[in-house]
Amino acid sequence: MKKRKLGTIGMAVIMTMLLSSAGGLVFARERAPLTPELAAKREMVRKQREQRITPEKRKTAVDALKAERLKVYKARQTAQQSAPITTETN
Repeated sequence: MKKRKLGTIGMAVIMTMLLSSAGGLVFARERAPLTPELAAKREMVRKQREQRITPEKRKTAVDALKAERLKVYKARQTAQQSAPITTETN
């Protein structure tokens, strides 16, 4: 039981060390020069991020929609009250 537990812990430690060393190599490499393709991708991503709807914009849009719906509701209510109700049957 102890050997099995130690083996499992040892494997976990070795895997962690291997993964962390590989991750460290990624950050250690030099930065490649900016090619036109990469520049175009960077610009595309920047434009997409600008178009992303923030929670503040979403809340503002919801409030505007609520106000518009309330305005339509009140207009319908006043139209129904001002129109005479006729119950003529011929």
